[in-house]
Amino acid sequence: MKKNKDEILKYVNENLKGYEGYIQLMGEKIDEKHLFLAGERTPGLGEDELIYEAHFFDEKSKKSVSIRQINDAWFVDETELGGANLDPKKNPDIKEFHSKFKPEFSAKFKEVKIKMAQIWQDEKDEFCEVPQGNGTLEGLPVLKLQKIVFAGFVKDEKDKK
Repeated sequence: MKKNKDEILKYVNENLKGYEGYIQLMGEKIDEKHLFLAGERTPGLGEDELIYEAHFFDEKSKKSVSIRQINDAWFVDETELGGANLDPKKNPDIKEFHSKFKPEFSAKFKEVKIKMAQIWQDEKDEFCEVPQGNGTLEGLPVLKLQKIVFAGFVKDEKDKK
């Protein structure tokens, strides 16, 4: 869905409570103030802050939100991950990536890794054709990558003393 400046400010400040993720603002590098961990910091934007790119995830609803600024508008893509197993050790479509983020503001976590989910869909492929009984050729269904979405963080807890 496409949103203007006022709509995107309202969307982030009102709809993303309980989500975790990060925001890259226009003209700024990502640092710890742009990192939001569920239960510790709530995503929010000030009046003059403009998103270049942002990714959020809600663990309860398994909903991923991607926001990208293009020209004078912001495009929001909401993806439901529903029954997907988001454990990278049990699902090969979930990948972990080391990040430079160090959540020093966090009382619980010392490091976070970014978790991304690959979404695949069966589609008939015209280049993988097989002959049918009636003499025609038909494309075999093959898995094709539809998109990759943010699926939260993998958090390494701080040592308890």
